[in-house]
Amino acid sequence: MTKTLEVVKAYYRAWTTKNFAAAGEHLAPTLVVEVPVNDYPTVASFLQALSGFGSMTKRIELLAEFANDAEAMLLYDMDVEGLGTIRIAEHFTVEDGKISRLRQIHDTHAIRAAGFVKT
Repeated sequence: MTKTLEVVKAYYRAWTTKNFAAAGEHLAPTLVVEVPVNDYPTVASFLQALSGFGSMTKRIELLAEFANDAEAMLLYDMDVEGLGTIRIAEHFTVEDGKISRLRQIHDTHAIRAAGFVKT
């Protein structure tokens, strides 16, 4: 396992066990977040959203992982209370042992319908 994948999986393990403070320890202070809904200009704003949405998860199943020197990808299914199962692909860039960029792709229909999108 690469160092990059170790960092990403430590972050994943932390938030999927609802230890959001520990998840934050793996994020660079200059984190750039690219997600299909909403905007998170700071680590604090992203962690607030992660905590709120992550607290609603009932089950998460990691389906695949991939990494090279500075990038990693995770594919997982997340069963969310009131939304059902959402398949998510996340692409991470890791620099100096911290996640500096997080790109997430998922179907936004259920999330938009539930009102989780800021307008």
